[in-house]
Amino acid sequence: MARYAVEFSPRAWRDLERLSPEVAERIARRTKELGNHPEPRGDTVKRLQGFGIPTYRFRVGDYRALFRVGMSVVRILRVVHRSELDRAVEDLR
Repeated sequence: MARYAVEFSPRAWRDLERLSPEVAERIARRTKELGNHPEPRGDTVKRLQGFGIPTYRFRVGDYRALFRVGMSVVRILRVVHRSELDRAVEDLR
């Protein structure tokens, strides 16, 4: 059973709907893992600088998912192509 609930923001849902089914499935599997182990680890998870609330991103191929870890919730904020990452981060600030 997951220690944390994983929820997607409305924007993250729209981002996922634009992706191919294969890529969306890979990202969905990875987000499911965050429910059990939300702590940043490995070289695919990085903490983003300049946020009051700890905000992270994880890598799945050429895509990045931006997320925050709360008391009992992992909230996926955006899912973007790596070329759009800087703009997405600025929009969140």
